[in-house]
Amino acid sequence: VLEREAESPPQQSYQQQHGYGQGGFQSSQSQPSTVFPSYVDDHERRKREQQGTQWDNLSSGVVEHMRKVYGTLAAGIGIAAGASVFAMATPLGTVSPFVPGLLSLVPLMGLMYTNKHTHSLALRTGLYGAFAGLAGWSLAPLLKVALAVSPMAVPQALLITTGLFGTMTALSMLAKPGSALRLGVPLGAGMIMLMLTGVAGMFVPVTSAWYPLLHNFYLYGGLGIFTLYIAYDTQRMIDDYEMGEDDHLKHALDLFINFKAIFVRVLALLMGRSDD
Repeated sequence: VLEREAESPPQQSYQQQHGYGQGGFQSSQSQPSTVFPSYVDDHERRKREQQGTQWDNLSSGVVEHMRKVYGTLAAGIGIAAGASVFAMATPLGTVSPFVPGLLSLVPLMGLMYTNKHTHSLALRTGLYGAFAGLAGWSLAPLLKVALAVSPMAVPQALLITTGLFGTMTALSMLAKPGSALRLGVPLGAGMIMLMLTGVAGMFVPVTSAWYPLLHNFYLYGGLGIFTLYIAYDTQRMIDDYEMGEDDHLKHALDLFINFKAIFVRVLALLMGRSDD
């Protein structure tokens, strides 16, 4: 036993020399593996330490980025409106909205899976314009019916949608920085339910007792979900920019989808009120 105890110090010195001891193991664990996780942790810590509202903590870079995003959004809405008017004035307005809706997936996927580092700005801007134009074309049959039922329904829907968009944007600016980002998981679950409801509504007969329930959830539930998405996407746009992601086309695309979804549902509600 004494001989074995006498042999143990060289073994301990060997472990300490080569870092296999408890202290060496802990020191190797304490070193960060990459720089990115520590940067994310610092960013989250700064978010928690920020005082005041989101508006109070806007930097000049974020403000300039938001100007580019909202300018791109306005251009997309203008392209969609022009495409709708052109389609209603031509035989394109008689085409099923599913055709331009499916075609719009091509520029949508192209824009989502490209970035400014791998593709030119002109190409990605063209994809954004193509998506906005196809989205406007898909609205042409609905707008044609709405103008026939109630000519004032379309401008009213546009005004209400703009008011909701501005209100939710203002609320996200007056909220605590990053507070709206907590809605990400609930809104994602709501989107899954909304898509399942839309698919189920395609197969459920109109005379079924389930159809009004599915229709109301798709209409009212979708209106609430996309309205909340405005606040979420606004703060996520700011958070992405602070993390180094300044792709104004993708951020404008998210807001454009929200605007279009709200406009369609508000217009449907106004048309239903006109029928009554």
